Amino acid sequence: MDTIHIKVEFSGLSRILAGANDMQLSISPHETYTDVIRHVAEKYPTLIGNVIDKNKNSLFPSNIFSRDGKTVVQPEQMNDIPRDGETLILLSLLAGG
Repeated sequence: MDTIHIKVEFSGLSRILAGANDMQLSISPHETYTDVIRHVAEKYPTLIGNVIDKNKNSLFPSNIFSRDGKTVVQPEQMNDIPRDGETLILLSLLAGG
């Protein structure tokens, strides 16, 4: 397989800042979730400093990727490779009271 096709869906704060609902990505088979963050940051720089750390390689702790709405990509899994056809939902976890 020459490329992996994934979809990144924005929700909450990331949707507002990106001004988009989602984006399609084609990445090489050796790229990781960390690389996905970099691609998202390049396309939507308004997310940097709000959702994505300024290093463009990590999400702020209150933001996570949900894999197909079923599981969460844990910090120790950020160097794993996404599956072809996977949908990553960028969630902002907000606490309030």
